[in-house]
Amino acid sequence: MPAAPEELETAVESKPIVKWSALEPLALVLLSLATVGTAWCSYQTTVWGGAAQGMSNLSAACARRAAANELQAQQVALLDVLLFSQYVNARAGSNEALATFYADRFRDEAKTAFQAWIATDPFKNSAAPPHPFVTNFYRPRLVDEAHKAEAEAQKYWQSAGENGRNSRSYVLITVLLASALFCGGTAPKFDKLWVRRAVLGLGVSVFVFAVGRLYLLPVQL
Repeated sequence: MPAAPEELETAVESKPIVKWSALEPLALVLLSLATVGTAWCSYQTTVWGGAAQGMSNLSAACARRAAANELQAQQVALLDVLLFSQYVNARAGSNEALATFYADRFRDEAKTAFQAWIATDPFKNSAAPPHPFVTNFYRPRLVDEAHKAEAEAQKYWQSAGENGRNSRSYVLITVLLASALFCGGTAPKFDKLWVRRAVLGLGVSVFVFAVGRLYLLPVQL
């Protein structure tokens, strides 16, 4: 037979009610701060992730520019070597007019190197460099630009790595704050006061640890 209303009332009244007392405000503050912190970390994760992707794109662009400059530098260097070979052949054949013709058509960088090489009197001085394409004389502009582009690519790549690490760190803190939220939200579900305190204390501890890690991270707006 179903229990009488009086018996149900007695059963409800006989069940012990555990009061939160001072723990309720603490749980409310934990839930509020953890929610705000989670939103902030999610925003920072997105911002740093976008910055990492942007730096990675710049690094790739610089690397492509460096490769293009190196290829073009090799092509113009081949042209300079061919003209110089024709000059040497004309000079060896005692054809000064033809040698002058080729010498006048050197590119500016090759002409500068050629003049520096001629100043060493290579046809009489055995200690002179064998050709003008040594490092001290021949410095193609495209090679220098390629080296600069490679340095920029490396710098952007390192920056992308740092931004990516910051983004992942914010993800970790988001997980910690979500754990604190879980503890703060589930603590009232337990009947025993000591369990509530333990779960809430765990949530507060995780929250404090997450805030400490958050304080050490850079911020980007």
